[in-house]
Amino acid sequence: MPLLTVNQVSHHYYSKTDYTKALENISFTLDQGEFISILGPSGCGKTTLLSIVAGLISPTRGETILDGDSDRKAGNKAHMGYMLQQDYLFPWKTIKENVLLGPKINKKHDASMDQRAKKMLEEVGLQDIGDSYPDELSGGMRQRAALARTLITEPKLLLLDEPFSALDFQTKLRLEDFVSQLLKQYNKAALLVTHDISEAIVMSDRILLLKPRPGEIQEIFKMPGELRNLPPFQARQHPSFQEIFDEVWKEMSALETS
Repeated sequence: MPLLTVNQVSHHYYSKTDYTKALENISFTLDQGEFISILGPSGCGKTTLLSIVAGLISPTRGETILDGDSDRKAGNKAHMGYMLQQDYLFPWKTIKENVLLGPKINKKHDASMDQRAKKMLEEVGLQDIGDSYPDELSGGMRQRAALARTLITEPKLLLLDEPFSALDFQTKLRLEDFVSQLLKQYNKAALLVTHDISEAIVMSDRILLLKPRPGEIQEIFKMPGELRNLPPFQARQHPSFQEIFDEVWKEMSALETS
């Protein structure tokens, strides 16, 4: 059984005088340990789709099923972690306190969770800064702390909404490698929204390309095994990378000019 099933999802935004079709008949599945990226022109409903999967909004039509639960239950925050462009760390709390926010909110904070927070900070390379505050960290370190905060609750699915877009290019490349390795280590499934074709290619098992509004799936690109077995930075150097990039770019360009 797939970890996530998105079944014929459509969504409309209504105003007093009109409505806008954001998504139309989106269907796909996501398996445990699989990484899918969502690409498409601006305004095609990528973030709306992510919000529906997260259970933040209900679709106008269709359903999402997470690990056997219907879309109402799929919004259970214990089942998934959400990372955004900004880290949204609380500046008045230490990094360790920020990492422990989820367990405290879910009333699962105990001594064992303190040990888990320590381990997670070690996993993301921040073992020595648990008592530091967010404004003492670089942008890349803050995003790694946000990742630790997301993973400590052991979510079944990670939802990533352009989590690297606010970083400088060098830091972005390093974090892509780091996050890819960590997700494989924990066998986590992930759904990424991005505007970056290169990022989608080197991070993903599959890429869903959406049409302009209303967002429909135009094409699904499956990444070859030789790329998936490489860290993202090395995958960018692989001979097949440019060929895949050109194919996706051609399809995206055609959508934006049609």
